[in-house]
Amino acid sequence: MQATPSTTKKRWPWTGAYYGWMIVAVTAALQFAGGTPTFPVLGLFLEPMVNEFGWSRASYSLPLTIGTIIGGFGGAITGPAFDKYGPRWIMTISAVIVGSSFFLMGFIHEYWQYFILQIVTRSVTAAAFFMVVGVVLPKWFIAKRGRATAISGLGGRAGQFATPLFVAAIIVGLGWRQAWMGLGLTIWLIAIPPVFFFLRGKPEDMGLLPDGVTAEEAAAARAEADRQAAAGAKNVGTEVSFTLKEAMHTRAFYLMTLGQTTLALVISGLHFHWFAYMTSQGLSESTAVGSIAVSSLAGIPSSLVAGYLTERIHVRHILTVTSLGFGLSVVMLIYTQSTFMAYAYGISLGIFSGMMFTVTLVIYADYFGRDHLGSIRGIVSPIQQITNASGPLVASIAYDSTGNYNAILWTFAILTTVTAFCWMQATQPVRPTTPRLEAGALSD
Repeated sequence: MQATPSTTKKRWPWTGAYYGWMIVAVTAALQFAGGTPTFPVLGLFLEPMVNEFGWSRASYSLPLTIGTIIGGFGGAITGPAFDKYGPRWIMTISAVIVGSSFFLMGFIHEYWQYFILQIVTRSVTAAAFFMVVGVVLPKWFIAKRGRATAISGLGGRAGQFATPLFVAAIIVGLGWRQAWMGLGLTIWLIAIPPVFFFLRGKPEDMGLLPDGVTAEEAAAARAEADRQAAAGAKNVGTEVSFTLKEAMHTRAFYLMTLGQTTLALVISGLHFHWFAYMTSQGLSESTAVGSIAVSSLAGIPSSLVAGYLTERIHVRHILTVTSLGFGLSVVMLIYTQSTFMAYAYGISLGIFSGMMFTVTLVIYADYFGRDHLGSIRGIVSPIQQITNASGPLVASIAYDSTGNYNAILWTFAILTTVTAFCWMQATQPVRPTTPRLEAGALSD
């Protein structure tokens, strides 16, 4: 039988701190490890592997596209599974598979070997790594959800900063095969131990309440909410939980889906071809890698600021401004022909990426609650991963067809304007039934 707050210690006995902050640390480690199979890193392997094997850029991108799409549909399974069974075993097995696939990539000699391993890696990454933080972490926090998400995201920023430098150094010093094996070992060491020993699905599994509040604090908050509701206030100190069916009957759900999936296409295309585009503009490889690394550093303060802003400013306003910033960053990239502009672009995109990543993890929980979050995000996953997978392939086809990236980059700039409109119009839905008080919905 599941423990209750009255029969289980509220505090984690080893540290005297709310266990939710351990979940923040574990998800930070997962995001660091999840930075290894991201498109900026995979893009570093494009030139050496294409040159050695004589593949086209589209051939290199194809299994990434297929695997990401498969993983997107897999997210429709893993999302509800996180809700029902918890994330511990799902993520442990996923980390073993991804690490093993990367390690084996160092031994390939034929395209079919690369094709199969890359599909496996991308499928598992998209279905599990891309889903877990947005489903698990918001269940542990309500009032402090924004800051917890931002702090956890520092792991991702650190991984996105360190991994390209690490991979580029190994490729130059030892070769691309050793770099693949190094990525596999990184995932095994950083992801598997914390996930297996410490990751848990929701505070109620440990007899706790969101944000670490006590049962007495929750009861007092409920009484205050009832008092204010009787006085005419609406949804004060409360969080509602929509079912999947209820969420899909709201306009916000579709606008949010359109905004996030469109931006996924743009971001993945930009990230994957970042290195190749800058070197094609006559910039050095070290400048291209440096701009990728500085982008991740720029995302650290912006993600923290965004996390705190979500607790004070409505998330859709933050996302609207962020999308417009993305568009300006793409235009900046189009005119990048110097080292200064390369780093300026990296900083600009990093700032808005850090904000976007943090706030999109928060908005679904803020709009639709905790109880069915995995199912709701799971149903969005196939669409998002199809567009995420399409970005690198579409850009590759555009390059192979025209010999440059100009047309696709202007298209990306226009699409970001579409996403800004979606976020602006995605007003928060109101559930037709009386909302249930979540224990953690307390102000600081």
